[in-house]
Amino acid sequence: MGFYIGGAILFIIAIILFIIQRKRSGKLHHIEYNETTSINQIIENHNEMSGSFGPGSFSLYSEVKGIATANSPIRTEFSQQECVYYKSTVTREYEVLEKTKDASGKTSKRWVRKSEVVSNNENKSHDFVIKDNSGEILLQTEGSELHTKKTFSKFEEGNDDPKGGLNISIGSFSISSGSNYRTIGFKYEEYAIPTRTPLYVIGDANDRSGRLQISKPTDKRPFIVSTKSEDEIIKQLSSSAKWMFYGAIGCATVGFALIITGLLS
Repeated sequence: MGFYIGGAILFIIAIILFIIQRKRSGKLHHIEYNETTSINQIIENHNEMSGSFGPGSFSLYSEVKGIATANSPIRTEFSQQECVYYKSTVTREYEVLEKTKDASGKTSKRWVRKSEVVSNNENKSHDFVIKDNSGEILLQTEGSELHTKKTFSKFEEGNDDPKGGLNISIGSFSISSGSNYRTIGFKYEEYAIPTRTPLYVIGDANDRSGRLQISKPTDKRPFIVSTKSEDEIIKQLSSSAKWMFYGAIGCATVGFALIITGLLS
């Protein structure tokens, strides 16, 4: 029975890997076979179609390259860099004193390391645009596969009360605990798209909202906003799809062998 169960599990894993591999191959196909379009060309196509069919009728799946900018940029929370988007987190690393009993009923204690996110902030400029040599276009990142840059990372050790208690405040956030907890420290991390960062974008140029913008397609085509170059994305997707395929073949082969072994045993 064990051979059958093991074989079935590996077949299921193989199917999952094949599905993921096909999705990544499909994404790779869109990136490789869509040529980069200038923003001015998108604007001209929009003007022409709007003149013929009216507002709200324009939709063009497009790949554009440019820089991130905004008339009203914001600043990151920790590094205070000018940016169009950021996400920051504060993670508390701590230990908890846990009691366990063995088979004989003897109680023992041990410190178990854990972590929890105590602060999570995300913000985006309301007029985030991508700009190339020919023009600029509004960019809505909602629903996108968003690739950012790490702009801040710092770990600060905790400050437990000498008597075993804890009373820590981070801005408006406070933590208090007893002697069964001890804080190791706090990890501060920040990811952002600083202004003038080169961007690669593939998505739907449209005027559905009343303004010309690039946003998530209404179908299942990929929507990517990335600080990585096109070549970097293609390389990562190609490698991932290849190893997913090999992994699926390997799991299916071993699963089949286990089932055959079970039949013969």
